[in-house]
Amino acid sequence: MDKHHVFLVEDDESLLAGVSDLLELSGYRVSKAMNGLQALAQLKEMDEPPDLIVSDIRMPKMDGHELLATMRKRPEWLSIPFIFLTAKGEKEDVYIGKLSGADDYLIKPFEYKDLLVAIQSSIKRREELIELQEERLEALKLKILTVLNHEFRTPLSYIVSYVDLMASSPTFEHSEELRQYISGIQEGSDRLERLIKNFLLLSELESGSGLRVYEERKMQINDVGELVRDSIIDWEVGAAKVGVTLQTRLDDEPLPAVTGDAEYLRTALGHLIENAIKFSPHHQEAEVVVSAASDGEFVTFSVCDEGIGVPKGEQKHLFDIFHQVNRDEHEQQGTGAGLAIVRHIVALHDGQIDVESKLGQGSCFQIMLPVEKRSVAVYPGEE
Repeated sequence: MDKHHVFLVEDDESLLAGVSDLLELSGYRVSKAMNGLQALAQLKEMDEPPDLIVSDIRMPKMDGHELLATMRKRPEWLSIPFIFLTAKGEKEDVYIGKLSGADDYLIKPFEYKDLLVAIQSSIKRREELIELQEERLEALKLKILTVLNHEFRTPLSYIVSYVDLMASSPTFEHSEELRQYISGIQEGSDRLERLIKNFLLLSELESGSGLRVYEERKMQINDVGELVRDSIIDWEVGAAKVGVTLQTRLDDEPLPAVTGDAEYLRTALGHLIENAIKFSPHHQEAEVVVSAASDGEFVTFSVCDEGIGVPKGEQKHLFDIFHQVNRDEHEQQGTGAGLAIVRHIVALHDGQIDVESKLGQGSCFQIMLPVEKRSVAVYPGEE
């Protein structure tokens, strides 16, 4: 288990060093700052916020009250527990701190055990609240899944079926205007069907049902090249419509087998291919290259485009649920759930996913799966 991360903010250097040493001996990971301004600068540079902040109140440049007030304005820092340190006799500071949202306070000089108990109880309380929030979110996901499955799919199936009948009926062939209307309904219903399918799959993966599905369906996939070709088929027509060429590149030597769920992997590759087509320059002879290769330890699937690229600062958020890069600027369709689905599927396979991207030159997504080391059921059609 990772060590809990405590951030100490204190302008007394000897006290800062002493408390830091004691917390590290107790198994905590510690960061330090000597005033509020320095603490804010360090918080902005951290990959993950600390589990708790212990701060003095009276400090130069920015005191503890100002630090807390500034932090509470940022959603990503709002839930971090905050413990104030205050000198004896400064009760007014304590009252202000409690009204500002501080979780606890200690009066200097304090016993180290008192600080340790305050830290442990605050972190435990936060973990309990996070667990409760996750349980409620899980219940909400299941409700959404049920609504989407029962209330959306049934009426949508009627729309899709009837519009397909209208599109193939000779009755409507004489009217170009009517054919355009029917084509618009088909396009909208197809998009809505993909949206619902993605929500259902994301709910499945987020709820933990995906792990059960994976364990039931996983098999030894011997023909990795066939898996790649299967993944491309569904996107060839759509790519051709916008003038994007799909290319397949596979090693000349047979690729080693991997263990996985072929359906999930086709879905993951399909989302990467869909994104690559979407962000490629349309009708400009652009290519999307889908490849597979192996170094003996991993089989690497790559989907590379010649599109707009992703800013460096955005790349770490690409796989977050519903995250999209400059949606308004690029007039994107969809919800941004595709890459979150890919991330979940790769995690189920004990794989890794990476992206290399340069603005104006394109992006290359890579899925790395460990080579099969043992014998299991094989991909249909293999012996």
